[in-house]
Amino acid sequence: MRKQIIKKAVIAATVLSLVFSVQAITSAASLYKNPEEIFTQEELDKHFENARNQEVYADNKNTSAYSTSSTITLASTGTYPTRSGVILVTEDKLKGIIPTGHAAIIWTSSTVVEALSKGVTTGPNDWHTTRNSCYGVSVIGTTAAQDTAAANWSYKQIGKPYNFNYLDKNTRSKFYCSQLVYAAYLDNYGINLDTSSFLTAIHPIELVESTNTRTIYKK
Repeated sequence: MRKQIIKKAVIAATVLSLVFSVQAITSAASLYKNPEEIFTQEELDKHFENARNQEVYADNKNTSAYSTSSTITLASTGTYPTRSGVILVTEDKLKGIIPTGHAAIIWTSSTVVEALSKGVTTGPNDWHTTRNSCYGVSVIGTTAAQDTAAANWSYKQIGKPYNFNYLDKNTRSKFYCSQLVYAAYLDNYGINLDTSSFLTAIHPIELVESTNTRTIYKK
């Protein structure tokens, strides 16, 4: 009798364990939504069109290039940025990162910090020649020195893995491209670059559309 009771208890525990395991897997899977469910092409096209119509401003933090902060002209492309802390965004489809778009932050005149499928790393600051589309974006309300500090903070994240859960922009143990830039300015200066257009995810194009940034270059 005792053996039967123990056997039934073991079976019951096993069944419960399997149930909870399935529930945990289902719950986890619900977090990792298919990117196309978050960033639909139709919705992205609307945001891309809006970004293309953004006015181009002079980069008043780069005194070597400009002397005022006035708008250049809507038709102007501006000057490709090399200043540390400027955000780069492209609409181009790049393998291994957020569908239809990518973002990085300039670290030096020749180097950017970016999150790719292999994790946070560095890359060349040559998007004006290697990308079909490119935006240079400056954050409003920071100094050039603060932008440099944001870039240095991003550089310190090198080696952390890629965050495939686009809805979780709050983790700091891993990053996707636009989340890295977003975190650099939110954590250091309390400046939120997210527009909340894509649920809790932040798409690279939102960095261009944000009311806390200005476009200083576009291609």
